[in-house]
Amino acid sequence: MQNKNIDSKLIHSYLALTYFFLLLNGFVFLRQIESISFIQVLFTIAVYLSYNFLYLLPIILVLEGLKLILARPLINKQLTSRHVDPNWFLYIPAVLLTWFLQVLIFTDGFIFRFYGFHINGFVLNLVFTPGGIESMGGNIASFLTFGAIFFAFLVLQIFLLAVLLKIKSIRIFCFNFFNSKRLALSGIAFLILIILQGFTYGLSKFYAYTPVLTTADAFPLYVPIVFNDLARSIGLEAKEQAGFQMETKNIQLRYPLAQLTETPKHRKYNIVWLVGESLRADMLDPEIMPQTWAFSKKAVRFMNHYGSSNTTRYGLFSMFYGLYGNYWFSFLNEHKGPIIMDVLMREGYQIDIFTSADFNYPEFAQTIFAHIPRKLLHDKNELAAGAGWQHDRENVTRMVDFLDKRQPGRPFMTFMFFESPHARYYFPDESVIRKPYLEVFNYATMDLKSDIGLIKNRYINSCHHLDSQYGRILEYLKTHGLLDSTIVILTGDHGEEFMEKGHWGHGSAFVEEQTRVPMVLWVPGMAPREVNNITAHLDIPATLLPLLGITTPAEKYTLGINLLGAKNRQFTVLSDWYTLVYVDDAYKAAFNYNGISTQKVTTKDDMPVKNPEKFYQDQRRELFEILRNMTKFSK
Repeated sequence: MQNKNIDSKLIHSYLALTYFFLLLNGFVFLRQIESISFIQVLFTIAVYLSYNFLYLLPIILVLEGLKLILARPLINKQLTSRHVDPNWFLYIPAVLLTWFLQVLIFTDGFIFRFYGFHINGFVLNLVFTPGGIESMGGNIASFLTFGAIFFAFLVLQIFLLAVLLKIKSIRIFCFNFFNSKRLALSGIAFLILIILQGFTYGLSKFYAYTPVLTTADAFPLYVPIVFNDLARSIGLEAKEQAGFQMETKNIQLRYPLAQLTETPKHRKYNIVWLVGESLRADMLDPEIMPQTWAFSKKAVRFMNHYGSSNTTRYGLFSMFYGLYGNYWFSFLNEHKGPIIMDVLMREGYQIDIFTSADFNYPEFAQTIFAHIPRKLLHDKNELAAGAGWQHDRENVTRMVDFLDKRQPGRPFMTFMFFESPHARYYFPDESVIRKPYLEVFNYATMDLKSDIGLIKNRYINSCHHLDSQYGRILEYLKTHGLLDSTIVILTGDHGEEFMEKGHWGHGSAFVEEQTRVPMVLWVPGMAPREVNNITAHLDIPATLLPLLGITTPAEKYTLGINLLGAKNRQFTVLSDWYTLVYVDDAYKAAFNYNGISTQKVTTKDDMPVKNPEKFYQDQRRELFEILRNMTKFSK
């Protein structure tokens, strides 16, 4: 039996057709770019055309390798002797690989359209960590819709192959149109486009031409080309770029820096610590959260408080450790809990910890509560199936039950993380105070432009429900006479944006809406007041531990300051997976941990700054202080 020829023309035509559909799929990235110059438009077109080819290139190389293997006489003969067409060992991988690429581009475009970032370490952690996907609040309808879209991409790729195999006229047309000469010319054209866009980016970087630099960020896996040293060597003069190198290294922990000391006799306050998911600052309002508002008027209320991040992981990390987010992975790797939890356990506190989410995502069971017995950590896996508001109600009931059954002679600490205000924003009918609201919330079909007002109304209703659950706990403490002996913290992990600055949700930008949270602190016997200077979650450990009798200076275990002390914070630091952000009363500046390419300076309220150089000149001392703090607790 003769060897079966490998049909290279059909595969080349199939990949060429896939490229055109890939362009359509990736059009979403173009829609996120605001063109302001002719050079930027040309650069955008060059990247759009060349990078969609580069996304396809690994598949082309894999298929070319398979073609060489299948063309080998021994393998080809073995397959044909068994009446197996070797081409199917090319067709099937071609369909599966191109389908997977289409799904990746669609998914990345969806993430970028809603959240402003591409598939990154955060997204991968979300996908591969147990409980990650569930934490996003997707429902069955959303999963089914996305499943249908992904299946449609598979049908598309199968359809393209079937058309080429079954319809002779189209096959011949494609063979003639995508002939070897045209494909070779296309390859040369792509190479020229790659060189041109890379050269344009390099010059834009050299001359600090931001329209091109920001355009590049819209495309996934964009590889910047920088040749500053070469340009200077041939006599070009760059525009001076204001900046500050903010690098971090792997950290071996030395935490705390000194052994803790405490007063021999000190009051053992109880602690009730309540945190609302995505609870932004302006939700603490007499209409939206009346019970929390009324309580805040009797306590210390911090009016300019930052959650120290725009994500849950780093918001809670800073809240318990009082450290910047760059320390997260070191504490996770060493499974090292915060000092405050160690002190409470050593002092014999009765502890019960609740979340309506999952302690494994983010990995709080391995960090914040790493030293707490697992039987004291209660998450949604112990609860009946239901929405976030139902889990919140059930957990509050369990918390009250814990308080009822505790040993009266011993102090207690209880913490709860509420899910009601997490997207998709959960509430029962009796919590509706804003109408209309988006009743059918499907991630795959919603239209942010037309639905954002309805979505925000859902959020407000969910915050109203959260208030009712805060109120249940506060009422219990009041009626049982516990407010005279209990420290109460009411706050959020981070904020939530509703397109005020161009984003929805959180984790996409460090704007005020995503980072400012309410902060209410009740300390028995302390007079109520409002604090208007900048404060942050970083300051909570430095505030609580002295109240618990710790006399060791706060700088030995935290980067925060005492919220109740005489010293006012002049600036704070926010963080996420890759970025540290400096914030003071005038400026906000973002730095990538490992370079200056993503540096951005705005006003505190997220408006453009005409002269960022002034910021770097005026705040250089503070930036060096942040740099030292990033490794302060390392060996």
